[in-house]
Amino acid sequence: MSEQDQASVGQILREAREAQGLALENAAIRLHLMQRQIEAMEADDFASLGQPVFARGFVRNYARLLGLAPEGLLARMEGAPAEPATVSPLPTPSHRSWLTSPWLLLLLLGVLLLGAIPVALYWWLNSEVEEPRPAPAAVLQSRPAPVPAPAPAPVSAPIPELPLAAPPVVLPEATPTAPAAVPPAAPSAEPTEDGAPAAAVPGAVNGALHLEFGADSWTEIKDASGKMILRKLNTAGSSVDVSGMPPFNLVIGNAAQAKLTYNGRPIDLKPFVDVTVARFTLEE
Repeated sequence: MSEQDQASVGQILREAREAQGLALENAAIRLHLMQRQIEAMEADDFASLGQPVFARGFVRNYARLLGLAPEGLLARMEGAPAEPATVSPLPTPSHRSWLTSPWLLLLLLGVLLLGAIPVALYWWLNSEVEEPRPAPAAVLQSRPAPVPAPAPAPVSAPIPELPLAAPPVVLPEATPTAPAAVPPAAPSAEPTEDGAPAAAVPGAVNGALHLEFGADSWTEIKDASGKMILRKLNTAGSSVDVSGMPPFNLVIGNAAQAKLTYNGRPIDLKPFVDVTVARFTLEE
């Protein structure tokens, strides 16, 4: 008996790996296994590899990596029972197709008969019915067409006699009158920044707003009537004056860089700032 026959499966795998100069780490990487699993196969510790079917699969892949025939190694494995033999079932007697079953043929024949009998009976009954004779054409007696009555002649209405000439109307002499008093012109409405004039409210006390911008700021201002009196993007370093009827609804972007004066009184914008935009209502 040769030394190859006396050596165990793990010894054969280890000697083949060492002969090829393959390290344990490299073998584990190429097989996608852990190093301890390689060491368990070379130590014939197949029970630590899990189920026998897993252990045999690991040995088969390891043998193929090393260029060994896996069948002889699998037959000599200890601690991993042989794979169950494949049992091929005996050929079962061929069954007749369900299409050739006599019961199915009888069922189809019965269905065809059940469908054909009413059709044949209906056709037979209709063929025995005597065709109806055509009814005699009705004789129409010609009657003279009614003559329409003549339309009544239009009655002409009497034309009223008009006087030949109307008497002249004497107008009194026009007397000079004083010129009508011209009402004072209403104060013109101040135009807004977007070109639309603000609605002028007679007798209303206007409030004056003055804004200065240290950075670009989108500003919207509405007066008491809801009219937009300012809506524009103000560039850094610019200022604007707006007047209208309070209360005013204001939206000022970059409010931290803007200054507001109302009727000469400075307004602090910090309490109204949300992130960078100030939204508030300015009363009288």
